[in-house]
Amino acid sequence: MKNEIIYREPMQPWPDLALYVKKIHLEQMNLALFIYQAGDINNPTIIMIHGLGDEADTWRYMIQPLSENYHVIALDLPGFGRSQKPKLDYTPKFMIESILQLMTFLNIKEAILIGSSLGAMLAHAISIWQPKKVLGLILVGGSLLKVNGIKDKSLKIMSLPLIGEWFYTRLRKNPNAAYESLGNVYHNLAKLPEIDRDFLYQRVNKRVWSDDQRRAYFSTLRNLTTWLKPLQNKLPDLLASLDIPTLIVRGEFDPLFPFENAQAVARVQPRASIVTLGKSGHLPHQETPEQFLSAITKWLQTNA
Repeated sequence: MKNEIIYREPMQPWPDLALYVKKIHLEQMNLALFIYQAGDINNPTIIMIHGLGDEADTWRYMIQPLSENYHVIALDLPGFGRSQKPKLDYTPKFMIESILQLMTFLNIKEAILIGSSLGAMLAHAISIWQPKKVLGLILVGGSLLKVNGIKDKSLKIMSLPLIGEWFYTRLRKNPNAAYESLGNVYHNLAKLPEIDRDFLYQRVNKRVWSDDQRRAYFSTLRNLTTWLKPLQNKLPDLLASLDIPTLIVRGEFDPLFPFENAQAVARVQPRASIVTLGKSGHLPHQETPEQFLSAITKWLQTNA
């Protein structure tokens, strides 16, 4: 099939980020990771963690501007993008350990963590269990605390054994349908710049055609659900003692991260505040990048 030949080719970096590509091997985990690394290593470090089914390129408009004042690392989580995709159980513990081992490998003792969706949950967890490693925390479209469940139908379908895999694989037959499946994470996918739409069209179809990423996606999604539920009762007390400056960033039209969830975190976590960005959905750093960059830069200057 023509589509298979095209979309099974390796993922290429966003053109402006090619200069920052680095591949590393975490010996303790026997795991190869793809990262972008930019900026002076003597500056405070920012580590950027993408969401489920995404890659480090989600931060494509943030890496270079932030690198002017920070040492910036953006990784492809194991199982996703260009990082290694071993055949194992993709638990939150495994993901967290890979981030901590990355910090050790790069000799980073402490960092500002910026996470999107799944990445926000992982960053939130690291701040609770390894607080000395976290200088500041920016949670984008996600947190550990869940007072309201997700109502998104497509994510619920993906959570179902066998049915989720069938739906995912079926997208290989229709590249346009694969692209349109991104509609739930953007407020207005059609209004993105053409360069972004073309990039995302290619990228989502490469994800769909990767058997290894498909396996990692479903393992991560289902392990995340079973991990989060038993945490909820103890989280308010854990967050109440978390003394790390935290900014919760939420797109005004985000269907996956209800405002009530952001509000619940800010209510119990003493140094947490919320900023809501208009004209954006679940990925405000992609959809309204200038607005997002302005908000986090202002916060970083006074909090981390």
